[in-house]
Amino acid sequence: MKKTDALIKVTSLLVFIALAAYLTVYIVHRAANPVQTALTVTASMSEAAPMSGLVIRNELLINSKEQYIDVTAADGAKVAAGQEVAVAYSSEEALERASRLRLLDREIAEVTADLNGTGGIQAAGNRENSVFSALTGLSACLRGGDLSEADSRAGVLAGLIFPSDSTAGSSEEHLQQLQEEYNELRRTSAGDTKPITVSQSGTFSSVVDGYEGVDPSYVEDLSPSELRELIAAERRVDNSSLGKLITSYEWYYVGIIPLEYGRDMLPGMKGRLSFGRYYSGTLDAEVVYVGRSEGDEQVVLFRIDKGMSDMLAVRAVHAELIYEEYTGLRVPLKGLYRYYAGYLSDTDGASLSEGQSVTLDLNGVTHDAFVSEVGSASRYGDLPLGVESGSEEDTRPKRRLVVFCWPWDAEEDPADTSAGGGTVTANGQELPVANYYDYDPENPDAQDRLCVFTMTGIQAERKLVDLVYAGEEYCLLSSEGNDALREGNEVIIRARDLYDGRVFS
Repeated sequence: MKKTDALIKVTSLLVFIALAAYLTVYIVHRAANPVQTALTVTASMSEAAPMSGLVIRNELLINSKEQYIDVTAADGAKVAAGQEVAVAYSSEEALERASRLRLLDREIAEVTADLNGTGGIQAAGNRENSVFSALTGLSACLRGGDLSEADSRAGVLAGLIFPSDSTAGSSEEHLQQLQEEYNELRRTSAGDTKPITVSQSGTFSSVVDGYEGVDPSYVEDLSPSELRELIAAERRVDNSSLGKLITSYEWYYVGIIPLEYGRDMLPGMKGRLSFGRYYSGTLDAEVVYVGRSEGDEQVVLFRIDKGMSDMLAVRAVHAELIYEEYTGLRVPLKGLYRYYAGYLSDTDGASLSEGQSVTLDLNGVTHDAFVSEVGSASRYGDLPLGVESGSEEDTRPKRRLVVFCWPWDAEEDPADTSAGGGTVTANGQELPVANYYDYDPENPDAQDRLCVFTMTGIQAERKLVDLVYAGEEYCLLSSEGNDALREGNEVIIRARDLYDGRVFS
């Protein structure tokens, strides 16, 4: 019995030692050969010119000498010529009656909603349907820009979701009392009001800031310093102004732009402006006027025909002129390589091994490269007449196609990597290499051959890519074909002895 226990203990100890040794070797191996990867994702990047400037519109002040005024038009509401935008009251008591009428209107809506939402499971369903209907109606008003109707629908929705204390113990009698008080106040206040209307159609805004007299013609001759003075100047607002009417669906942005971006602009050119947090997305804009330059700056006037309702309260604001936008697969620059394929003699090619570090000299430009792939031997040259390929009489020389890779460098001229041949220094020997590609001096960018290595399972795979955009740390790539780089691939950005087909254990 004791012998059996001793045997089990010795066996367990040996198994433990074997597992510990395996784990130690594995950890040491991984530490000596670290592999770091990054997932590819589709992303967009843009290049933009910064601007500071002013939003200007064709605006008409709405003034009134009345003492008691209630503005009824909502900001952003479209109003027609002759339409009411405010109500003037004859006295302070009349203004208080109007406030009470609005409160009663809200309470009536809440009590009605509360009554419709009681009475068991069926009524609960009716209440849910009412909430959904009110929410849908409010959403439609907001999408259409009808803010005045949206305000009314928001009140109904609030009454459905958050009934006030006045609806506690709601009954038909309570609703009737509210309705009677409402009707009585309506009769009493019949002669209290006088409508304030507008003489032309447009978009209403209650924000008055003193820039209403600044129109597109006002800013066309301004220099950058003069525009800054206009923006910084203190503006006076007439106390009799109850709002303004924007009389055109178009609006303008006049901005100070760096001269390097503005010098080539011409009237009629199209562009896209971004106003950051003030507007989600970008707005198409047309260059109306290119002003005088001053130092390294220039004034440019843009015309825009969308997004005015979102920008009604915006005046002095920073913007960006987006002049380039790129979309591709986002990859760290550390994972991007140039590659060169060249022919070596059979003997020279066979002396190289995949993953080996070499010095590649192409047209006098050297690269610290590594061997990515060594092809099999093949014969080249014209086959003698009557001799079959591969026969003993086939004495044509053999060669091997070898692919070399090295890290991408923004300063490198792509033409230097492919025009003509060069030499490879490896194992203390300098080996001649002949160019595999047909070099086109009129289109050197066609020789800008780039690749990445992906982790496919446990094996490295070289994928050919095109560079779309290069930033400081990341780049955007495109790729085509059956073996193209795709979103979700793991790109290897650090590994020892990297080459196509390498298996990582």
